[in-house]
Amino acid sequence: MLDRDGQDETMRRVVWRRLPPVVTAAFVAIGVGIWPTGAMSVGGKPAIRARAAVVMDAQTGALLYAKEPDRRLPPASTTKVMTAVLALESGRLDEEVTVSPFAARVQPIKLNLRVGEHARLRDLTYALLLRSANDASVAVAETLGGSIPGFAERMNRRAAAVGALNTNFVNPNGLPAHGHYSTARDLAEIFRYAINVPGFRDIAATRTSRITAWQGKRRRSIAVRNSNRLLQSYRVPVIGKTGYTRAAKRCFVGAAEAGGRRVVIALLGSTDMWGDARRLLDYGLAPETAYPSTPLQMVSRDPDPVTAPSPRLFALRAPGTAASASAPQEDKRYSLVIVPTANTREAAERLRHYVSSRGHEAVVEVLGRAPQQRYKVRIVGLRSRASAIRVSAALEREHLQPTIVPPS
Repeated sequence: MLDRDGQDETMRRVVWRRLPPVVTAAFVAIGVGIWPTGAMSVGGKPAIRARAAVVMDAQTGALLYAKEPDRRLPPASTTKVMTAVLALESGRLDEEVTVSPFAARVQPIKLNLRVGEHARLRDLTYALLLRSANDASVAVAETLGGSIPGFAERMNRRAAAVGALNTNFVNPNGLPAHGHYSTARDLAEIFRYAINVPGFRDIAATRTSRITAWQGKRRRSIAVRNSNRLLQSYRVPVIGKTGYTRAAKRCFVGAAEAGGRRVVIALLGSTDMWGDARRLLDYGLAPETAYPSTPLQMVSRDPDPVTAPSPRLFALRAPGTAASASAPQEDKRYSLVIVPTANTREAAERLRHYVSSRGHEAVVEVLGRAPQQRYKVRIVGLRSRASAIRVSAALEREHLQPTIVPPS
């Protein structure tokens, strides 16, 4: 039940070196017979051992391949992607972090941080992404969130804001915990967002680094090495984050680009993580894989919702809410418009569901015609500007960016 990214690889190398040459040759021969050159496929799709997996177009958020994309599973250390995102977005990377007794006790895979030691938040972010250091993750969480539950709440708000609405984080490192889960689709959405956060790609693409921890005049330098094997061993560099616990099995989320194609992959619960990852990448980057004909750029908010084309509604009201008497009556009230981070219908529906769960009547609007359709979520029925401002402020605290639209 322990996260041990990196430890298992060392053990495999030791065992392999101790095998007699004849046995080693036999294993190689068997392997060649079982795993032919090229990606395994069934009907043109990759044959994946993971419990759940997706290949996502990095530009549009469209799924190019999916196996149980919305199945809730433990994400292990892929959780740390969100921890790193919040650290990078905090604007506090040069801040000095003091290691608490709780952070120093976290096991396993750690920097062996000591109670009362200090380190820069930037260094700890490198440590949690490269070495998957659980103690570094806790130190970051306590510094930014005040406590583990406080930081987990921030993680969940940020996840919802980027379209990952089927995710619930309980801790910053992915160690086993009741109610800590995500999905392959959500992890891909989070990583798709992360690669656009300043500094994230640079860290994820780093092979080795050294961080400094100190207490008083005593300073020590700690080496950290990237556990992502695909950064160098795939035909193009793949940035990503690994994860493992006994319950979660092997997990990976990452991104790569080749031939003008950019994909994000995510897999959970694999017994052949590197093989699955390569097959997903081979499929997503293959010239014959069908992509959306017109890529849509990511949009954080609508620049001019008042002058936007008149929308068509395909979700008239949130489940369990009463329909308004007529559309004109709704038009006479204030509304809030939110553009999903992933400009797809699926992302818009998940965002609408999240907003509805907060007690607001919401509809999804589709603008334009295929293949250039855009999507918005509109919160309707706000009776006054004061109500619109109050709801908008509450949503902004959850990292959403609503735009107030006055009555037409």
